[in-house]
Amino acid sequence: MKSFLSPKSVAIIGASADETKLGGMLLKNMIDAGFKGGLYPVNPKGGVIQGLKAYASVTDIGEPVDLAVIAVKNTLVVNEIENLGKAGVKCASILTAGFREESPEGAELEKRLLEAAKRCGVRIIGPNCFGNMNIRDGVNVTFTHIVPPAGNIAILSQSGALGSSILDWSKSTKLGNSKFVTFGNKSDVDEGDLIPFLSEDPDTKVIGMYCEGISNGAKLVEAVENMPVKKPMVVFKSGKTEAGSAAASSHTGSLAGSDAVNSVVFDKLNIHRAMDADELFDALAVFSTCSPMKKDGIAIITNAGGLGVMSADAAFAAPYIEAAKLAPETIDEIKRALPNVAGLTNPIDIRGDAKAEHFRSAIKAVIKDASVGGLVIMGSPLDTADLEAIACIIVEMRDEIPIPTTCCFAGGDKCDRANDILREGRIPCYPTPDRAVRALSILRKYTVKKDAPRDPMKAPEASGGGRAESKKIIDAAIAEGRKALSEAEGKRIFAAYGVSVPGEATVRSADEAVRECDRIGYPVVMKILSPDIAHKTDVGGVVVGVKGPDAAREAYEKIMASCKAAKPSARLDGVSIQQMVFGQEVILSMIRDKQFGPVVSFGLGGIYVEIMGEISQAHVPMTEQQLDAMITSTKAYKLLAGARGLPPADIGAVKEMIRRIVCAAVENPEICELEINPVIVGKSGEGCWAVDALCTLSQ
Repeated sequence: MKSFLSPKSVAIIGASADETKLGGMLLKNMIDAGFKGGLYPVNPKGGVIQGLKAYASVTDIGEPVDLAVIAVKNTLVVNEIENLGKAGVKCASILTAGFREESPEGAELEKRLLEAAKRCGVRIIGPNCFGNMNIRDGVNVTFTHIVPPAGNIAILSQSGALGSSILDWSKSTKLGNSKFVTFGNKSDVDEGDLIPFLSEDPDTKVIGMYCEGISNGAKLVEAVENMPVKKPMVVFKSGKTEAGSAAASSHTGSLAGSDAVNSVVFDKLNIHRAMDADELFDALAVFSTCSPMKKDGIAIITNAGGLGVMSADAAFAAPYIEAAKLAPETIDEIKRALPNVAGLTNPIDIRGDAKAEHFRSAIKAVIKDASVGGLVIMGSPLDTADLEAIACIIVEMRDEIPIPTTCCFAGGDKCDRANDILREGRIPCYPTPDRAVRALSILRKYTVKKDAPRDPMKAPEASGGGRAESKKIIDAAIAEGRKALSEAEGKRIFAAYGVSVPGEATVRSADEAVRECDRIGYPVVMKILSPDIAHKTDVGGVVVGVKGPDAAREAYEKIMASCKAAKPSARLDGVSIQQMVFGQEVILSMIRDKQFGPVVSFGLGGIYVEIMGEISQAHVPMTEQQLDAMITSTKAYKLLAGARGLPPADIGAVKEMIRRIVCAAVENPEICELEINPVIVGKSGEGCWAVDALCTLSQ
């Protein structure tokens, strides 16, 4: 990847003397960037282009070329890749468009391009990309003149237009960039290829990503988890409204669509997901300029009470920070230095007529407080306030302040020069108090999660046959052309992994129903068995609380009649009889995301999963800490733990069931969706039971 980002020699294929054409722009941008290495224009006419000797083909250069940048007609690109193979060039950035993004014919052309690249040993960024940039090394093979200063933010973007916006932001905020790469169609090289390189890049402190789709989820996960040097990452993933779960058959499958899975995976990897462009920029700014935040308490200093109230509200709402409770000696020091201070509790309001030196005194006091891990400084453009002088003092004190600091001079014209001073001094400044506070919460979250323990999830023994037994059931269903298993088949898979189920039987007549109910013991639940009916209660396929022989006969006949009427074409395999167990209801499920693999969900069970719409998720493989967090973050946990006088439930048994479901998901890739709704959780020490089973197979 070094040849893409730090090439020593570059060939521009399609170079032109006309700077309004793409090939001309690329060559001009490289010259203007001050590239010191070998720069070779390639054009069939040869000659001299923009003062440099041009070559009819890359094979004529006769010198090693690290990177080829291709800007020729789409139908010529495959031939140029073959020329790169002959010339021994291993890396190509293809800016040419007209591939799969444009038409079916373009998609076929891109397929041929990738085949040629693999055959010739050439790695590709693109096609249809915006190019890449390395300011320190004088590399600008993009078609933009927006060049920010050298900085420590690396940007990976699928979109050239959004990438251009980020470059402009980096320039205007003076934060700058270390590396900048756009992927276009991502036919070959993607984020997972470049993250390991950037993690070791001494010029990069934070990695920002804009993506519309993750092309290889497993590679991304592996790249981030195995970073040689751990660095913060921020991603703005668009496409949040895609209907990736439209065909999901389970309740949690529809709630936990593909975009929700992205959030789960990013959280697992400690990647901050920005939900809009402002949050992307805010997070990149705080990571670029601030050290890790080692305590969750923040101090707030302001010359305006309203700004202080707004920032205190933001701190209360922020998940990883809080307004620090200042020590008495801190308050005493502020009193001595600022006799007319309006507010001594946190936020510290030093009044609208505060002089710049008053800010210095307040800063000196709070940064010594043991409860303070971060600082927010607010300024209002009052006629009595010299914001520029205040900004100068903050910048002057930068090296004295040992904790992360953000600023907010809230306003317009009168604040602009003060904000410029802060930016020039690499102090992150934000237009509103809530964004200045949120930035510190983002920083604190990364620090907390980075240092958190990560114990692999305990692997339980599959005492019932595990994969071997499950495969028999799955193979039989596939042989019959079925995409769904019956409830009984699903429970047999559970049993193969040691998941507890209530006593049960399958019957195909009313007389048999009476005999089996007598054997199991009353009360029982009776449910239709059909691979064609996913939600049994919707069609009258469930009767609960059957308490005697007559009720058993009546329930059987009612279920069969209701299901035949509601689903005439459904295959009815009989009725399942289950021992009634008592406890609290939760839901447990697994969906197999097409990019990231198994994701397990947990939440309130029964009808509440749809009414409340609350589930918690974890990506597999998970740690014991992630398993705990998935359970404890839900309202279901509050009930299980003994809310409002309820007896504590067997949470340990729930965890063990999740471990076993995870094993089943990992070992049976044919299963794309699995749901138990409800899981009945008994009192502490009683265990829990899988009362239902919905299981679908990959198509």
